Amino acid sequence: MASTSQISQQLVDFISISIAPIIDLRPESEFRLGHIAGSANFPGSNLFDNLHRLPRKTQPLRLVGYLPLLNQVVQTLEDKGYSIDANLAWNEVFATQLEAMGKFETGNTSAILWKPASIVEYFVDRFSQKQHQQQKVALDLGCGAGRDAVYLALNGWQVTAVDYLPAALEKMQQLALAHRVNVTSAQIDLENSTFPLSDFNRLFDLIVVIRYLHRPLLTQIRDKISPGGYIVYQTFMEGCEVFGKPKNPRFLLKKGELAKVFAGFELLVDKIEYLDDGRPTNIFIARRTED
Repeated sequence: MASTSQISQQLVDFISISIAPIIDLRPESEFRLGHIAGSANFPGSNLFDNLHRLPRKTQPLRLVGYLPLLNQVVQTLEDKGYSIDANLAWNEVFATQLEAMGKFETGNTSAILWKPASIVEYFVDRFSQKQHQQQKVALDLGCGAGRDAVYLALNGWQVTAVDYLPAALEKMQQLALAHRVNVTSAQIDLENSTFPLSDFNRLFDLIVVIRYLHRPLLTQIRDKISPGGYIVYQTFMEGCEVFGKPKNPRFLLKKGELAKVFAGFELLVDKIEYLDDGRPTNIFIARRTED
């Protein structure tokens, strides 16, 4: 049986071994009573429904929790391609030791480990502050698990997130709930209607589209952006077929295609960004000039 000093050293080693994010696998009720400062809470029983809330697989992780679930999660994450820097079996004496180290926190504030699309993060950093109105209204088309929509909501946007999959919208709402923001869900099949955006009887200050292309929507998107509003777009370009999916030309932008659709807008960003696997994407930001 390990001594108190040995347990203390295990804790010190775990905290100092790297700057990798710490994921606490204990139930939320126990996390709330005390945890390592700066850690994120993902109860092990539902972690695998929340992989979209983890960092990219290139980011190593540290895990803390109870045995034997801790070992099971480590094995499963490694099987899925994640790298685990260290893992630590939680011991009740840790609370006192963490307090002495200045590394103890209470409450249910969980660290944010995920990131939105880089172009969305760039937009918020560089251009979002120029929107001075009290309510900045955004539309996220093909929102998926909702990282971009929730990130915008965390940065003061009133967001409507659209997807045709109920499971995607449910994940988005769970993510919004976890971060205590409101995002409106809209289940719409964007490809099964001539004018799917006619459901919205307003213009938007921002429309975001990430990794999705349905060409008949492009002019509708353009017409739904308010004067002074922005389009933020990133999706796959011709050349992806060399690396894998998508291969169908329907889903691959041509070079300069978005610039033509949004001709007359103020062009802010229009360049190629390569994903980690080599696939080219077009990242695009443009602002509709004031009418």
